[in-house]
Amino acid sequence: MASPVPRELRNWADEVHILVRRWWWAALLVFLTSWLPPLPAVQVAFTVGSLGLLLLVAVWFVLTAMRMPRRPEDRWKRDVARSILSSWSNTAMNLGLSVRDHATGAAIVPAISAPIWIGSTCAVGVALPQGLGREHLHNQADLLAQAFGARRATVQGAQISALVLRLEFGDALQEPFTLDLPTAWDGKTVPMGLDSSGAIWNLRLGPHTLVAGSSGSGKASLVWGLLLGLANPIKSGLVEVWGIDRKGGMELALGLPLLTRFAADAERSVILLEEAVEAMQQRARDLAGKTRQHVAAIGSPTVVVLIDELAALTAYETDRDLLRRANAALATLASQGRAVGFVVFACLQDPRKETLPARGLFTQTVGLRLRDRIETAMVLGDGAVASGALCHEISSDTPGIAYVLPDDGRAPERVRAGLITDAMIRDIAARFP
Repeated sequence: MASPVPRELRNWADEVHILVRRWWWAALLVFLTSWLPPLPAVQVAFTVGSLGLLLLVAVWFVLTAMRMPRRPEDRWKRDVARSILSSWSNTAMNLGLSVRDHATGAAIVPAISAPIWIGSTCAVGVALPQGLGREHLHNQADLLAQAFGARRATVQGAQISALVLRLEFGDALQEPFTLDLPTAWDGKTVPMGLDSSGAIWNLRLGPHTLVAGSSGSGKASLVWGLLLGLANPIKSGLVEVWGIDRKGGMELALGLPLLTRFAADAERSVILLEEAVEAMQQRARDLAGKTRQHVAAIGSPTVVVLIDELAALTAYETDRDLLRRANAALATLASQGRAVGFVVFACLQDPRKETLPARGLFTQTVGLRLRDRIETAMVLGDGAVASGALCHEISSDTPGIAYVLPDDGRAPERVRAGLITDAMIRDIAARFP
């Protein structure tokens, strides 16, 4: 009979209990054999059986000792996981996460899987019984976190039979860090920072990306993380970055050698956007009938249109003609550029629709610290907020922390962009023009 406690979570008491249940018959056989007449054949069988049983027990003890957690952190994680398994039923019932079986009158609580640790986060699969919905589990997430001693709890997944309760016991993103940039380019992603488990966070390059965040929330780390992360393909000619900086060039000018084209004033910025549209449409004509998806190559690079403070072009510009042209060019790029290798990466502070009419064309969004729940919903959507992506609760002491909503339907991901210093920018810009 298998133990109800998963193997990786067992302790010595569990193992001894299982050993006794599995091998009681062997001990009984040895005991009965000892009462048989002292015939040579019986004595030999008794001796061999006893030695074999002792050897089996010794081997079992050695193997068990080898896989027992040795580090205090590992033992703590095992104990936490065991506690979740043992107390889940009572906790779920106390929080109202149960339904009544009308046939038997018994209470049915959600079934859970063995906890899996990802860094300092404990992931528990949850299957809800009929009568409970995802919103019930989500509404009790904070109380579940308190019950199990976690810092925070979130619910991921859409199917009630395949939900995941993520219990965060630590925060791998609390302290600032730097990445070792630049790295080799895989043609699809750019390393930007770390995710909530402490693993490298790679941002997909291809979907048009909108970064929204209040002043001081860390937008510069994302801008420079993108540029420095693409330093190798920029130097080789596989990627071109056309930069627009409506803050007078104060931000992007520091890395000017990394940019193929650059504009800082309103008129030049609009001209750059319009010429990007012309280049995009020419490439579409060149690729027509040959392929439906551009692949970066020397002479036909991926073009990233990087815009810092987008609202200055799409909402705050006082020249109505420039404003109209900017919005038209941006909408054309965002609606037609992806397949032919023209990608828009834009940052702004105010995510309202009035500020960015083409907001819906940005399929990958990054929400840094925002002012309130309404702004968070504007950037990531109500579903992401319900999943725990609370940009308005990010501390001002942790710039660079954000929630990313990918364009492939996955749940929002909590990340932090790496710290980029002026010295890093100058060094990489000089070595990878």
